[in-house]
Amino acid sequence: MTIACSTSIRSGSALETALAAVSGLGFSQVDLLAIDGWVHINPSDLVKDWEGGLARLRGLLVQYGLAPLVLNTATGPQLHDRSEQSSRRRTDEIKAIIRLMHEYGITLAAIQPRNNDSDRPWSDVLKDCVATLREYESLGREAGVTFALELHVNSPFETLEQAKRLTDAMPEVRLVYDPSHFVMQGIAIRETEWLMDFATHVHLRDASFGCMQTGFGAGGVDFDWVLGTLAARGYTGHFSIEYLEEGGTDWTADILMLRDRIAAYFPE
Repeated sequence: MTIACSTSIRSGSALETALAAVSGLGFSQVDLLAIDGWVHINPSDLVKDWEGGLARLRGLLVQYGLAPLVLNTATGPQLHDRSEQSSRRRTDEIKAIIRLMHEYGITLAAIQPRNNDSDRPWSDVLKDCVATLREYESLGREAGVTFALELHVNSPFETLEQAKRLTDAMPEVRLVYDPSHFVMQGIAIRETEWLMDFATHVHLRDASFGCMQTGFGAGGVDFDWVLGTLAARGYTGHFSIEYLEEGGTDWTADILMLRDRIAAYFPE
């Protein structure tokens, strides 16, 4: 078990700034944001210029003494977009993500579900998302890596009912367990326990109703319950601390306290 810090702590800043911040907090393992259209690593850029993108990343990781543990990814096309052009682009970007994973011995990547399609019945969106997730699963299995979907607010999969419909439609789906997205909706954290059955990775930060992130201990994420329950269930995956850059808020103390709390239940 390893605790990584996500480059999300500087999600609006350059990759170099994010890696410097992670290293400065004393982490040796990093969770890299590779979400197309964001500012750190764009899968579409890797498709266009693999060697250049890799050289830049390699130099920065060496400079800041960091090793990538996992990726947090999204391709340009929406998960539910099954058009021929989008499917081709998505496949190319997934293959670039896998190539990056192989380069660093990374075995797991999170999938961001991106946006819902409110113009269509949700059941149709679900069907198309499952088709795409099965393509992820197939490509990952062939390459010896795992893709796990993060259930996320403002996406096709933000409620527990939607999560249940997904797992019923695709029992083999792997998930990233992140309770903050449910706590901010006012859902009691203990109602999320069944999601741990599908979890291969965990993202953590504190949150409260209507607020995606709060200071450690100030929100509704009961970390002792979360970590104790995961430990009792025999969880063997890794953890990523995933605070988000938010104006001038300094999350340093919160990140370090959360790291210590995780380590108390899951010593590295």
